[in-house]
Amino acid sequence: MPPRPFPDDMDLTKQGVEIPGSARPGWSGVWRNGIWDRSVLYGPDEPKSLFELFEQSVARHPDRNLFVQREIIPTGVVKPVGTIEYSTSLKSTTYAAVQARRNNLGSALLALEREGRLGGREGTAAGVLPAEITHPHIPHYGTHNRRKVGARRGWAVGVWSKNREEWQVVDLACHAYGLVGVSLYETLGPDVAKYITNHCPLSIVFAATNHLADMLQIAKACPTLRVIVSMDPMTPTEMSVLQAWASSVDVELLTLADMEVWGAQQGIWTEPGPLAGEEELDMKRVITISYTSGTTGDPKGVVLTSENLALTAVSNAMGATEMMRKGDEWRYLSYLPLSHIYERFMQMLVWYGDGTVCLTTGDPARLLEDAQILKPHVMAGVPRVWNRIHAAVKTQMAAGGLKGALLTKAVNTKLENWRTKGEVKHAVYDALVFRKIRNLLGGNLQYCSSGAAPLSGEVHEMLKIAFACDVIQGFGMTESCGTGTKGVPWDITATGTCGQIQPVNDVCLMDVPEMGYTSKDSPNPRGELCMRGANIFVGYLHDEVNTAKTIDPDGWMHTGDVAEIDSCGRLKIVDRIKNVVKLSQGEYVALEKLEGMYALDPTFASLLVHGDSSRSSLVAIGVLDPERAAGLVSAILGTKITAGDVAGLETAVQHPKVKAAVLGNLAKTSKKYKLNGFEMVKGVHLTIQPFAEEVLTPTLKVKRNIAAKRYKKEIDAAYVESEAAEAGGKTKIVL
Repeated sequence: MPPRPFPDDMDLTKQGVEIPGSARPGWSGVWRNGIWDRSVLYGPDEPKSLFELFEQSVARHPDRNLFVQREIIPTGVVKPVGTIEYSTSLKSTTYAAVQARRNNLGSALLALEREGRLGGREGTAAGVLPAEITHPHIPHYGTHNRRKVGARRGWAVGVWSKNREEWQVVDLACHAYGLVGVSLYETLGPDVAKYITNHCPLSIVFAATNHLADMLQIAKACPTLRVIVSMDPMTPTEMSVLQAWASSVDVELLTLADMEVWGAQQGIWTEPGPLAGEEELDMKRVITISYTSGTTGDPKGVVLTSENLALTAVSNAMGATEMMRKGDEWRYLSYLPLSHIYERFMQMLVWYGDGTVCLTTGDPARLLEDAQILKPHVMAGVPRVWNRIHAAVKTQMAAGGLKGALLTKAVNTKLENWRTKGEVKHAVYDALVFRKIRNLLGGNLQYCSSGAAPLSGEVHEMLKIAFACDVIQGFGMTESCGTGTKGVPWDITATGTCGQIQPVNDVCLMDVPEMGYTSKDSPNPRGELCMRGANIFVGYLHDEVNTAKTIDPDGWMHTGDVAEIDSCGRLKIVDRIKNVVKLSQGEYVALEKLEGMYALDPTFASLLVHGDSSRSSLVAIGVLDPERAAGLVSAILGTKITAGDVAGLETAVQHPKVKAAVLGNLAKTSKKYKLNGFEMVKGVHLTIQPFAEEVLTPTLKVKRNIAAKRYKKEIDAAYVESEAAEAGGKTKIVL
């Protein structure tokens, strides 16, 4: 079925409906999508598995481009990421070509197992290896495991790489040949790679060149690891050296290119897809283990089935734009990490909607350059990315002069038009003022989505008018395949909400009385968001304790997010249980909510608000935008300093007068949002240096436990300074 548009007669006041009589003590009623009945997801032409989804898409348009990316300028040597030179010329790969690569690689993977090259090393714990990934109550191959050309299936295949065509070729091979895809986070380092390899466990890992040395270094500590596959070509000398290293740690080193050639040979090549009679098994089986990047502790392996993800794609396509339905080629910008579920399901949605994935260089510093060359129509993002665009516009508005005045007039006019008429386009201002902003991302954007964390209403509206396109916010998490709610682009009263409940989901709210949220609240019910549906994960791998904590006996998944459902049946995230701190005086503080407010100050590139139960107040670690910091420091200290003088700027922002000014701005923000006194930031550590990768998840959320350890000295100093100020010291906040 082609993606469905929203109905012409859709009632925006009934986007969600409560099932009569479904409320119970301590819980709201059960809410569902008010537009579509769930049966639309199970139509006879809809894909029931990821293998079916991709096969249908290839059949519709085998010669359409699936991937488009920039050409690499050849140098004759292999270079690490960040030093590769890219051309403005583009290269592409069709759906049919990717399908052929998938079939060759999948055939080679089964042949590796059939030949015994993925079995356990001498001394490995008892059991058949590679181990089939199983989970309670989920169908698996079991004793029928050698029916496919004599090869066992159901075992896991790891990928450690940035976003690239080969990442998806490996994953598609897992879909088509009965295997389980597992991603190792590109930025989280060898310790996490070792943990996942052993926890899953993995017998084979595909790795980009920049991760080969790390894989070889951890190989001895990974007893099940038997084969490492380089996703990049290597010179004979490099291959010889690395194969010798691999041999010394008792693993085999191969290349992806060689595996594809081998898999295409007669006697090795194998038909893709499930065997006759296995269609139901292929739909219900485990298809991927998506490890959470985690803001606390070790990552958890989220077990997802083929049906989970296939129905996620179908559900997200409900309410598709005209662009997706016309049949023309449209482009999606891929820069969020494929190791995260948000990017993963977005690319599956692209396949379902017959689109093209535009692969960026993977270098964040080149993102705008990539977008201007690739010219995408669709882009997904996270609030930290969108907040920077909003801050840049606000900074230009405040700059004064003719340009600042014109921009302010344009913004205010377009905001009024949006709020009253639902219009985001303006013939004069789009051409005169906003064209340059649109061109930053290629000039062709028609649809933007935001997820991973709440997007403020102010930023949401600014994106709509600046890019003159549909901008929607959604809610999802790894455990729900990134899916739960999605906004309606023209709903002028939805700004700041996450939109309507997805057709695939039921939701309800459980009272959280200790935080003051109940299903009886007025005007809207509030409580912990709980979800169920065909997209909800089946549990955590090898972790019955956390599975039981998350999925209750009635099948409801407890998200840890506090939400409210408004009069139109839309969802809004208002708090986070896990990020709530009880201060020493007994007050509860929602740290993530406060960060969302304070971080709108364009002075900050990033902000972490910290509190703990042994203290009565909050402090913050503020990463300053260099340009803004340079202006602030120069004005306060009377000494000219430029954004390029990083060392000088880092020293200057430690000055008490600069800290006092920043605290003053934070106080104004708290007053603007009518925050309580205990929600005010009383101390701050300022820096120009961005948060280290170890402190951030792939979607740029701060790992609070890691940050608290990493910045313990700075946090303690901020508390000392704030307490001195409270006692009448030199550092005072002046409003």
